[in-house]
Amino acid sequence: MSDTQVLLSKIAALRQQLEQVQGLAQDGGSAPGAPPGEATDSAWRLQRLERQAKGGVQEHALLDTALRPMAPTPSPASACLPRQLTARARRILEEGRVLLGQLRLLADAFEPAPEAGYAVGPAAADPLTHRYHQTTAMADTALRLIQTFPDAPSAQLRLCEGIEAMLGIVAERVAALSAAVEQRRQQDLQIETLAGLLTELQLGRSVDLQAFVALAAPLVQEAEDSAALRFLHASPEQPARFIACHSLTVAQVMARLAAHSTELRNEPVEAVLAALVHDVGMLEVPSAILVKPGALDDSERRTVEAHARLGAEILMRCYPRAAYLADAAAGHHERLDGTGYPAGLRDKQIGPLNGLLAVCDVYAALCAPRPHRAALDTRTALTDTLLLAEEGRLDRYQAERLLQLSFYPVGSVVELADGAIGLVVATPMGRRDLNAPARPVLALLTDSQGMPLPNPWHVDLAQCTGRSIVRSLPARERGEILGGKYPELV
Repeated sequence: MSDTQVLLSKIAALRQQLEQVQGLAQDGGSAPGAPPGEATDSAWRLQRLERQAKGGVQEHALLDTALRPMAPTPSPASACLPRQLTARARRILEEGRVLLGQLRLLADAFEPAPEAGYAVGPAAADPLTHRYHQTTAMADTALRLIQTFPDAPSAQLRLCEGIEAMLGIVAERVAALSAAVEQRRQQDLQIETLAGLLTELQLGRSVDLQAFVALAAPLVQEAEDSAALRFLHASPEQPARFIACHSLTVAQVMARLAAHSTELRNEPVEAVLAALVHDVGMLEVPSAILVKPGALDDSERRTVEAHARLGAEILMRCYPRAAYLADAAAGHHERLDGTGYPAGLRDKQIGPLNGLLAVCDVYAALCAPRPHRAALDTRTALTDTLLLAEEGRLDRYQAERLLQLSFYPVGSVVELADGAIGLVVATPMGRRDLNAPARPVLALLTDSQGMPLPNPWHVDLAQCTGRSIVRSLPARERGEILGGKYPELV
């Protein structure tokens, strides 16, 4: 007999005893042998047991909540004759209890954090949150069904088959949810950490450069591991987070391209470090300008353009021995044709780091939404960046390094010409084929009718004839199409 059933039986017995005592008191009498304070004492004991059943030990609390609405109110006689579960049913019950405990630990990840103005897991429209509630309901249902098992062991064993299958699905979902929540937490921690460090610099406070190195080194490792490229974005109404998200995206792109640069491959952490701090001067730009949906007037444009100079001053003051950081902040908006700012540098006056940083900055900005425009898909963003190089504004040699990412970087969700949906899992690094950037390796997630496949099916488009990508899916469509089965990709 489970702890919860014992508590429920005790509560029912005490409730009946209390009702008898209170009924006699109303008639002017008392229960035989009952002391004057028995009603009060019984009420207190009942409340204590109910609190215990409601709260319980941490690992039993969710199980109690799941079972209490289904539990009958037993009589004292029936409480002495508990229904027995088979060993297999008890094992399944314990597995369900463990899964519910794991789900409870995840619950806070799907609640908003008002003090920060955002949620680790966005609101109810978030597919991951929907998946969490579905999984919790499935686990709850499985445990409720166990409480309705018949007494016959043979019948219980037959029913155990179905319950085990349900809990198997729950276990898979819990593992996926746990991984997705942890990824979100780590990502949010990165954003908050960088936003805080940049704010400290902007306020003139001392920040150990190693704090930025601690952010840069993992990004380099992610690139070496061919991890998915995460395009981050936050509302410009929160300037520090907005700038941190853009800088982290630029840093991710830099980490992937610097590895193929003759000048930078031996110092990838330094290159990524420059990407993390290059936009610190944007914190000096009023938020009213950042959120403006229309064109900037001349005064506002001068204010924005001043961020490169202001950022360089901040970094030179804080890190005089790492002058390349100040140079990166000052030079990431310079253009080969002299149309950039603040100094209007040309050609060889722009070093390799600043030339590549300018490419990464443009590409990352185009892939993110802005108040005056929607985000571009990765293929269009890459194409537009290459066009700027063709026009002589960006270094063509550095811009072509973006082809190492392919038109669809690892982690992109794409639609094929036949309607199938796939996830980019590898890019065609090193291929000589001019069509290679458009033909990555995919894990197909749906068939041509949009129906989810039982398991992802890997396909190398370079080895396939007649299959091609027509577009990458924006976040909204990813949620609509894949939110049910693959919420972690949304």
